Amino acid sequence: MKILPIQWDDVDVQIETLGESMSEKPTSTSYGIASFPPGLRHPAEGYSEHEGIEVSFILDGEFDVETPDGTITVGKDHLVVIPAGEPHATVSKASGRVAFFLISEVQE
Repeated sequence: MKILPIQWDDVDVQIETLGESMSEKPTSTSYGIASFPPGLRHPAEGYSEHEGIEVSFILDGEFDVETPDGTITVGKDHLVVIPAGEPHATVSKASGRVAFFLISEVQE
């Protein structure tokens, strides 16, 4: 797991292209915003794993990201990149929202 802390200035951002495939194989992308009440663990037991890469931007709140190798605390303006197949769980320490993207290669 890679945790990349970044800081955004208060500027207007305009996105014209939401996604672009840069590989020879087609990709599948799903995305959304998840809201977490304080104290919620997702999943409730065990870990999640995805076939593709998970990229999450913490909009607000504070979270512990758990893996079998340890726990990292992230908060507003952090970017979390979880490689495909990495077991992980999220525990919300405070109410928060996360913008997430799941990017997978389509199997033919």
